[in-house]
Amino acid sequence: MKTLYLLRHAKSSWKKEVESDRDRPLKKKGKLQADAVSDHLASLLPPPQLVLCSPAVRTRETLAYFLELWPMKSKAVSYPDELYLAEVQSLKEQILQIPDDVDLAMVVGHNPGLTDLVHDWNESKGSYIKSMRTCSFVQMDFETDSWSGIPEARGELKLDLRPKDLKA
Repeated sequence: MKTLYLLRHAKSSWKKEVESDRDRPLKKKGKLQADAVSDHLASLLPPPQLVLCSPAVRTRETLAYFLELWPMKSKAVSYPDELYLAEVQSLKEQILQIPDDVDLAMVVGHNPGLTDLVHDWNESKGSYIKSMRTCSFVQMDFETDSWSGIPEARGELKLDLRPKDLKA
């Protein structure tokens, strides 16, 4: 079995001082989102063995909240340029190349690519996500021994968490 965590970056700032989209940081609300979601999930789920994260500032800052609670070796985390604003095909290419000795991986990225990926690989009956909002987290399980076997195996949506789900 292969398990894939998908995390969309938290709410980011649109202030004019930032020179490029890639450099946009999290805004205060985004930091609160990332803190709440990471705290909640760290007590429920095991950490991934490998993380692929978009190199954008907002994705890296979001991931940092998770890495505080899920300590990992630095070589287990990478920031491929191909994940910056990646569309579904680029995401699939990155995921299908994950080494098979990794059973639990995480991708941190952007929409619409992440939502499209869930739609393409979700075989779960009765479960559907409309869109991965900021700081949404999805867990999908695949009955396969190989990451390259995921397209045929299809996935089961095990968890669909949004920050608003954590508010009492």
